[in-house]
Amino acid sequence: MKTQLSFVLLMFMTCMLAACGSAEPTEKQKEEAQNDVSAIDLPEKTIESLFEVEDGFTLLHLKDFEEFAGKSKEPVSGKNWTEKGGMISCQGQPRGYIYTRVALGNCTVRLEYRFPESAEKNEDPNTGFLFFITGENRVWPKCLEVQGKYSEMAHIKSNSRDITLDVTDDPAAREKARRPIGEWNAIEVICKDGALTSVLNGTPIASSKPSELKEGFFGLQSEGNPVEFRNIRIQQLTE
Repeated sequence: MKTQLSFVLLMFMTCMLAACGSAEPTEKQKEEAQNDVSAIDLPEKTIESLFEVEDGFTLLHLKDFEEFAGKSKEPVSGKNWTEKGGMISCQGQPRGYIYTRVALGNCTVRLEYRFPESAEKNEDPNTGFLFFITGENRVWPKCLEVQGKYSEMAHIKSNSRDITLDVTDDPAAREKARRPIGEWNAIEVICKDGALTSVLNGTPIASSKPSELKEGFFGLQSEGNPVEFRNIRIQQLTE
C-alpha cells in the first residue's frame, strides 16, 4: 500500500513539473482569456485585480447602481442588467438606465464598453453615459449625455429641451480613434464645474461649456441594443 501511494505521488509530481515546463501563453491567448472573464465566477477581490485601478479611483460594480426601467411595449424575459466576472451586461430592453447611489460633481469617469458582435445586425447600436442626472426618473431624465452610440461615440449633448449646450466636436478624430463593433472602446469623461471633456481610446473628441447642471447621478443607458461594460472607475475631484 505504501509503495502504491509513493508511485501515485511520484506520477502526480511528474505531471505537475511537466505542466510548469509548458510554453508561456501567447498575447492573443491572454487577451482571449481576459475577454472571456464572463464565463467564470470570481470573488470581488479577484475581479478588481483583473483591472488597473489608478490611485484615487474607485472601481464600480452593478451593486453600486440603482435601476430605472421604462415601460416596454413587448414582454421582456430575464434580467436586463447582470454582472459576471467583472463585466456588466445589458440586453437593451426595456429602455432605461442604471445610476449611481451617490451624486457626483467634479469628477473623472473612465470605463470600457463594447457592443457584442451580435449587435452588428444594427449598423448603429446605441447606448450612452449620463451625467448630472437630476429630477424624476423617466426616459430620458434631465441630464447631460456623452454618447455611446456607435456613429456618435463620445459626442456630448443635452438630454433636456430647456438646456442648450455649447459643444466643440471633432468627427475626424472620432473616426480615427473608434474601434469596430465587437471590440472594447475606452471612454474617459472629465467633469469640471459643469463643463465636460470626452476622450475616446486616448484621443480627445469633444468638450462642452458649463451649463446649469453641475452635479447629479452618473448613469449607463439601456437603449435597445445589447451592450457590455467593464472597468468602470470614478475619481471625485476636490478642486
